[in-house]
Amino acid sequence: MAVKRILISEAKEGMELAGDVYDTKGRLIAPFGTVLDKEIIRKLENYDVVVLKIIVKSDIDDIFMESSAYERSEESGYFEKIKQSEDFKTFRYSFEESVDELSNKLNEVVYKNEEIDINGLLESVKKVINSNSSRYNLMDILSCMRGYDDLTFAHSMSVSLICNVFAGWLGYGAKDVELLTAAGLLHDIGKIKIPKEIIAKPSRLTDEEYRIIKMHPILGYEILKSQPVDNRIRNAALMHHEKCDGSGYPQGLKRNQIDDVAKIVAIADVYDAMTANRVYREGMSPFDVIEYFEMCIDIFEPGYLMIFLQKIALLYVGSTVLLTDGTEGKIIMINSTSLGRPVVLSTNNKAIDLSKDKSIKIAKLI
Repeated sequence: MAVKRILISEAKEGMELAGDVYDTKGRLIAPFGTVLDKEIIRKLENYDVVVLKIIVKSDIDDIFMESSAYERSEESGYFEKIKQSEDFKTFRYSFEESVDELSNKLNEVVYKNEEIDINGLLESVKKVINSNSSRYNLMDILSCMRGYDDLTFAHSMSVSLICNVFAGWLGYGAKDVELLTAAGLLHDIGKIKIPKEIIAKPSRLTDEEYRIIKMHPILGYEILKSQPVDNRIRNAALMHHEKCDGSGYPQGLKRNQIDDVAKIVAIADVYDAMTANRVYREGMSPFDVIEYFEMCIDIFEPGYLMIFLQKIALLYVGSTVLLTDGTEGKIIMINSTSLGRPVVLSTNNKAIDLSKDKSIKIAKLI
């Protein structure tokens, strides 16, 4: 009997469980051999199950799961190449395994009052980082993780990985890199206490639902208050939705009142949320996200934000792109005053400065 690990988002009717499934309190909710149907899948989702082990009956079943899990209409050729690479499949396996571990550990912290093992959590992140031997950059690999971003634990893992890279770009030493990585991992821990039907709701939240979800920074701080973690990690959980102009929540703090670690996590948090694919929408292209950040310079810390955006933009110099007018070309230069609108050399050797011609922009990487 062959066994395969899949995410709950990949579960389909007719699949057969290869092991017992328990909730966070150790109660059996689906025994070995259960054949999945819509009701059982919904039940597992409601119990925050992240990863399942299912029986693979043949190679055909395996191939079907690998392909169907990543179908995406009008997929950018560039991202499709990433998803078809062996390196991505290795990364994906390590990522989902670490998300599973994170889910179990943080649920024990929240519901069983277990002590947080920061070193153990960081080891999980390092395992994912070390699994990336790909020629593709980590930001693009994370953008390909379809179906993960609407899960609190997977989003937290992605933000942690982005914080790890970001800390390196800022020139931080090893201890501060670990601090930021841990802060990214724990920034949304308060969401564990928010009803799943609100967290995973694909449509617009009601005013009451939005009020409830805005409680997660305070809930996260309360969880971490009694835990043996650096106070900056607690502040990241509490302040990552604060804005430098005072328009954020939960306290409406302004620039000098917000912890620097929280300011960095906030940038990573928004970048992941905007570039990752969701069930109800495709992720935005990196250059659309860069333009968004450039328009919002007053609400993020400029010193951190500009370093982040410059580094992101430089990742794509030499990349082939399709413009909105149908032109194909390569990015040859980044405009320092308009990072989201680089200079593109078309296939007929015409240089197109997107910072000057605002009628067109990058449609996608190819």
